[in-house]
Amino acid sequence: MKDQKAILLKCLKNDEPAFVIAGHDAFAVATMEAYLKIATENGADRPFLEDIQLVIDEMRLFQKQEAHKIRIPSLKEDEKRKTPNPNQ
Repeated sequence: MKDQKAILLKCLKNDEPAFVIAGHDAFAVATMEAYLKIATENGADRPFLEDIQLVIDEMRLFQKQEAHKIRIPSLKEDEKRKTPNPNQ
């Protein structure tokens, strides 16, 4: 399986956008499954798809074993202040 941390660090180093889904996110598995479906439908190669499936399996196992850590995501108070208000 690809090193997820290395991928994120490479994006940060190269100032490239990245989308991170933590295992404690209640929507992580469903989000990754939707991504896998899109990648499959659009011709991603088999090794990549298999790697994504491994990540999904790892997240699913984590959520089963650490159910008490699973939560619906929200912004913390200090993060809310940093987020621009689209209504302004």
